[in-house]
Amino acid sequence: MDFQKYYEEYWLKRLRTQNEGVAPIRKSIPAFLVRFSSYGSVLNQVPQGSRVLDIGCGDGKVSVLYRKKGCKVTGIDISQDAIEQANKVGIQASQWNLNNLPLPFEDSRFDVVTIVDVLEHIENPLALLRECRRILVPTGRLIISTPNFARLGNRIRMLLGDPRDMLHWGGYGDGIEHLQWFTLPKLKYFIRQAGFDAIYAVPVGLPFGFVFGLLHLFGQSKVLVVVATSRSEKDSQKMASK
Repeated sequence: MDFQKYYEEYWLKRLRTQNEGVAPIRKSIPAFLVRFSSYGSVLNQVPQGSRVLDIGCGDGKVSVLYRKKGCKVTGIDISQDAIEQANKVGIQASQWNLNNLPLPFEDSRFDVVTIVDVLEHIENPLALLRECRRILVPTGRLIISTPNFARLGNRIRMLLGDPRDMLHWGGYGDGIEHLQWFTLPKLKYFIRQAGFDAIYAVPVGLPFGFVFGLLHLFGQSKVLVVVATSRSEKDSQKMASK
């Protein structure tokens, strides 16, 4: 598969059809619920003033959210068209095929690495996660958001024998762009194998996903948001509460 060609076409179509007025975090969401939204849950885990690498930054619309917390944000993406859009909104972004490793950064370069709706597109996700460990400072933080294959809707569809494809979300591509699928146990396993020893999921999803999180039923929600560090679980939770 020619990833470069595929994702250039993907972003060309997406940039032509997307609604410019739709922000990553909708203004209609009440402030106290923002941290449970898909991108708000990621933003909530990014410490103030961090050096952030947004892997698969796309057009930069999510990347700019991190700057609201005083972060210095760097982005990489396979699509040159997407990179040009990211640069226009002030993100220092460069083109890179994420299947080509190592990444073009020195060791211990970043405080935070975000992988938002990207890991499922990668040929070798474990290799990429190991690269994240390398370019993070020893106490750095990895934040991943990815579709949950074991979400409640998929379980019901499997139970009922629904033939629709449950691995991919339609919209901009031809339905083959997701190369991987993740459940919470599988995602945690990959992260541990990459060298992280403190891993926790956070509540995400409106209107109901955050309820699963608050009840610690993370495996039922539509999206998984997982945070990993090399700190102890106790220390990681303290950082998350700040």
